[in-house]
Amino acid sequence: MNRLGNVVAAAAGLLAFFGTAVPAAQAETVRRPAIISTDIGDDIDDTWALSLALNCPELDIKLILGDYGNAEARARLIAKILEADKRTDIPVGVGVHSGANDGPHRQAKWIEGYELKNYPGKVYPDGVQALIDIVMASKEPVTLICVGPVPNIAEALKREPRIAQKARFVGMHGSV
Repeated sequence: MNRLGNVVAAAAGLLAFFGTAVPAAQAETVRRPAIISTDIGDDIDDTWALSLALNCPELDIKLILGDYGNAEARARLIAKILEADKRTDIPVGVGVHSGANDGPHRQAKWIEGYELKNYPGKVYPDGVQALIDIVMASKEPVTLICVGPVPNIAEALKREPRIAQKARFVGMHGSV
């Protein structure tokens, strides 16, 4: 499946999960708590999926965290995108760092010189723990929207298996 196909599949999955959009005059939008976990930076599909999610009125995004390879660099990319979009109300988390794909990602040039300490919103150095805390404290199920591999979710389940009972899962995995 090509990158555009991945984005279309993600959009279709979100629409299938949340339902089709209803004009505001007909009904109020129900916002559902969500956390996005992504390996953003290597290909444009994750950036498009994030842009789609940021403009989805059905989502109350509680946290966005990067993972895979250099998770801190991915968190910086997320933070800079959120700042550019004037969405610093959304916290950023640093997810699981893995040795795989540890070099600079394809969007690294855009974040040169940008530091997480400069992000005006909240930054969680342990994004996995923040994910667990948000899911466990929520009165309603939190939707985990995962784009790419899911090491953050695997680590969260290892630390706190009960999140499986309190969360919903929507995944977009281009390699599947």
